Amino acid sequence: MSTNLLSAEIALSKEIGDYWSSTTTSNGAADGTTIVDTALKAKENDWVTDEAFDFIDEGTYDQEERKISSLDKSTGTLTVLAHGGQIVSGIDYRVHRLFSASDKRLALIAAAKNIWPALYQEIWDETLVIGNWLNDGSFERWTTTANPTVWVDTTVTATQISTSPYYRHGAYSCKLDTAAGTVAQSITSFDDLKNLRGKNVTFTIQAWCDTASCLRISINDGATQTYSSYHAGDDAWTQDNPRNDSMYVTQYIDSNATNVTFTIHHEIAAATSYVDDARAISDYRSRLYIGNLGLAQNQPTQVQMERCYYSQREPWVAIHGYVVDKDGYLYIPTNYPSDYRIRIKGKGYLDFLLSGSSSTDWAATIAIDDPQLKILTAEAALYLYTQMAMPNYETGARREFQQMMQFWKQESVERRAKFGMYGRAGASVHWGVQ
Repeated sequence: MSTNLLSAEIALSKEIGDYWSSTTTSNGAADGTTIVDTALKAKENDWVTDEAFDFIDEGTYDQEERKISSLDKSTGTLTVLAHGGQIVSGIDYRVHRLFSASDKRLALIAAAKNIWPALYQEIWDETLVIGNWLNDGSFERWTTTANPTVWVDTTVTATQISTSPYYRHGAYSCKLDTAAGTVAQSITSFDDLKNLRGKNVTFTIQAWCDTASCLRISINDGATQTYSSYHAGDDAWTQDNPRNDSMYVTQYIDSNATNVTFTIHHEIAAATSYVDDARAISDYRSRLYIGNLGLAQNQPTQVQMERCYYSQREPWVAIHGYVVDKDGYLYIPTNYPSDYRIRIKGKGYLDFLLSGSSSTDWAATIAIDDPQLKILTAEAALYLYTQMAMPNYETGARREFQQMMQFWKQESVERRAKFGMYGRAGASVHWGVQ
C-alpha cells in the first residue's frame, strides 16, 4: 500500500482542476525553448496563465519543468524557458496553469505531516528482546546492504538478506561469505555494553551454515575469550532455542574488563553462513532503544510480550508500566522475564521515502493509497491556496483563492472524518485471560 510522489501530484492536479496532459506532435526548437502539439490549437492564447509551467513526463528531459511565456494557437506552439535540449515529437508532457509541479510537490510533502493524526504510519515491530544488551541483535539496521549500522564486519563480506528462509527474526538476516572473518559488537560500537562488567552473560544467535567447523560465536572481555561450539554445517538453522543447540556461550565479564565484545566468527572463506536474532542476556536488565522505529514522540500505543519462549503464538501478553525516556530508550518492568521477544505497536508520522529515507524525488513513496490519498490531496490543496493567497496575487485573485482555501479546509475535515485512521494502531481489548 503506497503511492509515489509523482502519482500523488497527478491526483492533486486533477482534484484542483489543474491537470492537462498531451503528447508533442512535432519537434520543438533545437534550443529547447518550444513545445509543439497540434492539440494546443484548440486552446486560446490566453489559456496560458501568468503562472503556467510545463512538465516533461518522459524522454531525455524527463521531469524537467519550465515557465511558459506564451501559446501560439495557430501553430500549437508553447514558448518556454529553455529545457536542457530539444523536446522532440512523441514526448508526453503536462501543463500546470495554477501551480507548478514543484509547488505541488512541496505541498504534498508538507501535507504528509499535516494530516497527522488522521493518517499515520502504523508501526508494528517484533525485533527487540527483553533484556537483550545487543543493539540491533536482529540485524535490521544497515547503512547500505553491505554495511550493518551497529555491527562491525572485519574481512568477511556481510550482506543484508531478506529472502526466505534465510532470516529468522524481523525482516533481515546477515549473510557471511567470500572470506573468513568476523562480525562483532563491542563497547566501541555500543557504549551500554560496559554495564556488563562484573556480570555473567549468555550470548546466543540463530544461525545457518553449509560447512562444518566454520561458524561459531565468542565473548571477550579483553583478558578472556570464550567460544561456543561450531554450527553443524548441515544447511539448516539452529533450533528455535539456541541453548538447545550449538550457538550459545556463557562467560563472566571481569569487573575491570578493558572491553566487552560479542563476536560471530565465520572461519572458512568458501562457506556461507546466515546469522540472525543475536542476544546477550544477563541477570542485569538492559534498556532497549526504540528511537529508530519511527514512533511519534517515541511513544508506543502498546507493548506486548510473546506468550511462550521463542514462540510467535497469539495472543501476546500486554506489558504494563513500561517507561520511555527522552532519548528513546524503553524500560520494561523487572517483573517481566528477560529473553522474551516484544511487539511494539504505535503510530509514526507519514513521509515520502526513498530507500528508507525522507526524499523529494518523484519516485519517493508514501504508505497510503485511495481512498486515504484523498485526505492527503485535500490537505495539499489547502496548503497551496493558503500559501499562495497572500500576498502573491491581486485583490480579485486573492479573494478567489481565499474562497478556495475555505472550500479545501472543509473538504479536508470531511475526508478525515470519512477516511481517517483515528485510533487504529495498537487498539485491542484485554480480558485478563493469560
